[in-house]
Amino acid sequence: MQTVSSKEWDLTALADDERRARLLNAPSPRELIEAVVKDAEHSASQGKVWLRWEPAIDPAAPPELARLWAQIPVAEGVFDQLFNGYSGYRAQYYLSPSDGLIFNRAIVDGLIPAVKEAYAITPLAVPFDLLEQSVREAHSKIWIFKDQDAFDEAPENILNPPRWVANQATRGRRIPLPAHLSIDLKGTFINPMTGKPWVHEYKLDRAEDLYAKGFA
Repeated sequence: MQTVSSKEWDLTALADDERRARLLNAPSPRELIEAVVKDAEHSASQGKVWLRWEPAIDPAAPPELARLWAQIPVAEGVFDQLFNGYSGYRAQYYLSPSDGLIFNRAIVDGLIPAVKEAYAITPLAVPFDLLEQSVREAHSKIWIFKDQDAFDEAPENILNPPRWVANQATRGRRIPLPAHLSIDLKGTFINPMTGKPWVHEYKLDRAEDLYAKGFA
């Protein structure tokens, strides 16, 4: 895992010098993943991780499908570096869709112990094995909780990597820092009876959308 160059990860429009330094002097991708996992486990131990077994509401979805949905608070600096920093989540997708997918997978897998601890504190009506299976399937992901609100509330055109500028990205060129500071962890929809996963066709382009415009 690599970082985007500070020149290409253009934050010159950001007036907050301290925040710019935080985003351009973030830890390595692996160290950042470790920080996210550590914060998630702390939140879980405090009973602050929210879990839900979410049924599919997409009319195109087969019946009985559901997935894990978790809301996981982390520290402000970790959240900011994760989603807006030059070594973080969107930066990995900027490098390439495959780099982004590798980073996403590493974080998703790393969050399973926090989910397990949260489940032990507040169990759901389904066994933990189903939650874990949902998370381990290929189309599981993290993102920003209430993402559209978080991006829409952030100032425009602050993050300006050349490709996103050339592609006339809008939300992707913002650096959201919502008050909730929470990660969305969404597992893959599965059939609880058969274990068969399902993903909507339009979701298959997510990595390419993040690569092209920084938002999906």
